[in-house]
Amino acid sequence: MADPLNLPEDCQNGNAANIDCFGAHPDLADNSAAIQAAIDYCVDNHYSKVVITGTKQYTLSSPIVIKSNVHLEMDPTITLRVKGDFQVFELQKDASISGGTIEVVDKSFNSSVIFLSGEQQIEIHNHTAISNINLINRSASYQGIAIHLSCKKAWDFISFFKVSSLQITNFQTAIYLKTEKLFNVDTPCWINANSFQSIFIDGCQYGIEIVGNSDLPYEISGNTFTDIQVQCRKQTKKVIRCSGAYNLFGGVIWDTYRMDTPPIVIEFSATSHHNYLNSNQVATSILDRGQYNRCTTPHEESLQVTPPLALGKAHLVGNQDDILVQANVRYAVRQLSGKAPYGGTINNCFNLLDEQSVNYLDVPSAQPVVIELDFSKQPINMLNCFGIYFGWNESPSRVVIEYQQSLNGPWTVAKNLPFNAGNTVISETRAETLYKIRLTLSGYTQEHKRFRINRIFARSSLQQGAAWLPTAGGTLYGDLELQKGKAVTMTSPNGTKWKVSMNDQGQIITSKL
Repeated sequence: MADPLNLPEDCQNGNAANIDCFGAHPDLADNSAAIQAAIDYCVDNHYSKVVITGTKQYTLSSPIVIKSNVHLEMDPTITLRVKGDFQVFELQKDASISGGTIEVVDKSFNSSVIFLSGEQQIEIHNHTAISNINLINRSASYQGIAIHLSCKKAWDFISFFKVSSLQITNFQTAIYLKTEKLFNVDTPCWINANSFQSIFIDGCQYGIEIVGNSDLPYEISGNTFTDIQVQCRKQTKKVIRCSGAYNLFGGVIWDTYRMDTPPIVIEFSATSHHNYLNSNQVATSILDRGQYNRCTTPHEESLQVTPPLALGKAHLVGNQDDILVQANVRYAVRQLSGKAPYGGTINNCFNLLDEQSVNYLDVPSAQPVVIELDFSKQPINMLNCFGIYFGWNESPSRVVIEYQQSLNGPWTVAKNLPFNAGNTVISETRAETLYKIRLTLSGYTQEHKRFRINRIFARSSLQQGAAWLPTAGGTLYGDLELQKGKAVTMTSPNGTKWKVSMNDQGQIITSKL
């Protein structure tokens, strides 16, 4: 058991352990042992707080573990200077740290300043927290991680952990969340439902990085990052990179023009979905490879496209804008390769009947279903959106959408989802002149091993939707039937209106109105 030195000041405080009482001194080359001794003393004697007081600088040259139920509290005038390359503080469950400044002054530093492992199995009702600290890398190396959460093996998890009021400057990554890839959904790990509030990030190469999966077995979901302020510098590469789901980001990003590598400031990976971003960034600075991510800004709002006939959604807007209704009549639509459907036909994907579809069973990735839409005889002008609506829980796990902008020209990949999790896939395909679209589909997301295509749809900026005949006129691709007693009214060149109908002998009758 560590005992305090016999110093007169603050060493008899029954509520806290002062590190100076355990041998810490600004002149020492390493005060880590003294701080660790104070922490261990608190654990052994059931104290709850270690304090660092005054206006002083202490050097740290080795790791420190803040143990369960211990709070390390620094005065705002305290500075801890980190020399060497090592994990500075590790928090155990129900441990916390607050106040002061932690400065990295060694160019070799490439570790984490504050680290939290999922081995601690942190869940609701914990007191684990980080607050009111300045974290600065003054070495000009722009290396290391300021705040690092990690889950590496089965049943590692971090949830309901709280971080607030931090200033983080000049690290490689300010906040880094990572779950290692696991394969068994019955033995997962996760970093979910954690709160990061009032974080100021300045000059870091990466601001917030979420590296993992949107679902079990290595999930990172439902974390909130609110009141975030980010100052971009020359060395800034990305402010947010996200591979999870249902994470919320809110804040302001300053001076992206200073970056060497604009304009993509925020990136959502192909496995991300249902994340929400509220920032001052316009759509051209956001790369969204995922699904159903929503980005809003005071300048513009990027909303989800409402797919035609999506369950629980308004149908009218999607249907009236769809230029592919009756595409099987107007264009060449065919399956090029892969398993034949076990039910329905591709033609069913281009009408307004939700229950008519084409169905596939157990399609391997080595032999995917490839469907081609050929518009070569009537190229589509100014395509801006293309989508596929699958059956509820009947989606392929792999979806690739490609398009051709010249006759027999190269294929451009519009969407590549190796781990599709959604029932609707929408690609913001931009094509001034569209000649062909090719879909490559395989795999499944449920144990029944099937996928079903209900609808294939698209929108153009220059062509009207084909579901309804607009009042401005257009082409009708199906039969028109009038009920008994109904007629067509036409106006002659002199302005006379005539009612046109038919008698029982099939003769056309005109009546002046």
